[in-house]
Amino acid sequence: MKKQKILTLSCLVFSVIFILSACSNSQTATKTSESTSQTVQAKVNERYQSALSYLESGENKQAYDELNKIKNIKQAPTHVRALKADLALLLAAKKAVTAAKLSETEKYLGQLEKVESPTALVKQVNELEKEYQAVKLAKHYAAEVEQYYQAGAYQAAGGSLQALDSLSSKYQAVAMLQEKEAGYKAKIASAQATASSEQSSTATSASEVTASSNVTPKAGYTNARSSKLLSSEYKKETGSEIASAPSEVVSSMSAKMSNQDVLSAFRKATAIPQEAGDQYYVQDLGNDHYQIEIRHTSPSDPQVSNLKGMYRFDLASGASQKLNEVSGQYEKLN
Repeated sequence: MKKQKILTLSCLVFSVIFILSACSNSQTATKTSESTSQTVQAKVNERYQSALSYLESGENKQAYDELNKIKNIKQAPTHVRALKADLALLLAAKKAVTAAKLSETEKYLGQLEKVESPTALVKQVNELEKEYQAVKLAKHYAAEVEQYYQAGAYQAAGGSLQALDSLSSKYQAVAMLQEKEAGYKAKIASAQATASSEQSSTATSASEVTASSNVTPKAGYTNARSSKLLSSEYKKETGSEIASAPSEVVSSMSAKMSNQDVLSAFRKATAIPQEAGDQYYVQDLGNDHYQIEIRHTSPSDPQVSNLKGMYRFDLASGASQKLNEVSGQYEKLN
């Protein structure tokens, strides 16, 4: 009987020891699991912060590569997974805009437009948007240079070339288009010189006519005297040609056709840079609609005024159109 009790007691002791041992092992495993999980989370956060640092300095590929090192990304926190997905879109958009594939770039930018955080990512999306706008303008201007030159519209061709060259060459696609169209600079200068020579001959042969009619072309204010908007307004007010107006009158008319608030909004909406020497003429069409003419003297002849563009601008919406000098049609710009 004693032996049976001892055996029973031994079994109970063994069971207790086994249970305690199992609990201890379970607790140890839990602690180990928790420790491992914390280590993984710390490593993920480290990768995330490193990616943000790369983003801040514009190293987008390195930022993506950093997140790509995370194993089991599907188990990472939502914000980490979201950043990696957005970075993939950003890199795809960058590749597209560098190749001047605007439709493809638009598609990716559309997917990124709702990005609100992190700040470093928003910054890079905004930078990409600026590059997209610059490349879009560059393609538009480059096409105009060729079209206008072939059509013999040399002042417009020269203006579009100047507009193209005013864009930042830090963008690869812009720089390539600038290099591609650079050969037109000498061609346009030569064509303008020939045209100026022919105009001088015509003016000389008609000198008696202008003298008898008391209409003598004046020097100075090359851009203003060539402005279509200024000429139209001056003729409407006086019935005379702006070419023969005294310089002080031209200066006064130019001041009347200036509107800095509208021009600031126009430049912000279109991303068209302001170049030193640009002359702007603004005509109020009513209902927050404006016509804007941009001129700049030719780099090869300061007596020649190049037309950088005739635009229509909706101040309320920011929408802008540019006049095609060959077709006579306004084309959507933004």
